[in-house]
Amino acid sequence: MELIETINLPNGLTLTISDASRRIAKDTIKVELFFQVKIEVLDSFFESPEDCHQLRKIFGAELTYEHKMERSFVNDNEEESIRTELLNTFKNNSLGYLSSPNFAKKMALSLLRDVKLNPFKYQAAPYPERAE
Repeated sequence: MELIETINLPNGLTLTISDASRRIAKDTIKVELFFQVKIEVLDSFFESPEDCHQLRKIFGAELTYEHKMERSFVNDNEEESIRTELLNTFKNNSLGYLSSPNFAKKMALSLLRDVKLNPFKYQAAPYPERAE
């Protein structure tokens, strides 16, 4: 994966854009872009210290927003234009959302809500792996 752009958002977060495009046939490519924002889990996001602790226990001190855009079977001569199209589509549709002053807090609270509503998804395995 190759880092192609880093954008410092107005809310203090940083968006990284990486290209993971690869050849899939002699004259075709799969254009694949990854978008990622790291979010520090802050106590101030939560009503109680227990909520913060619960989220950190599962996800650690940092959350990651990730999004992937891809287009398969792109002809070699269209690769650059498709990459630019995917990049512009993401920026036009998502930069406002990611730049929101409350984005980090809303993401943390959304994950916490999911943990509370679906605790079975976040439980540790009942039997630890055996070391051989």
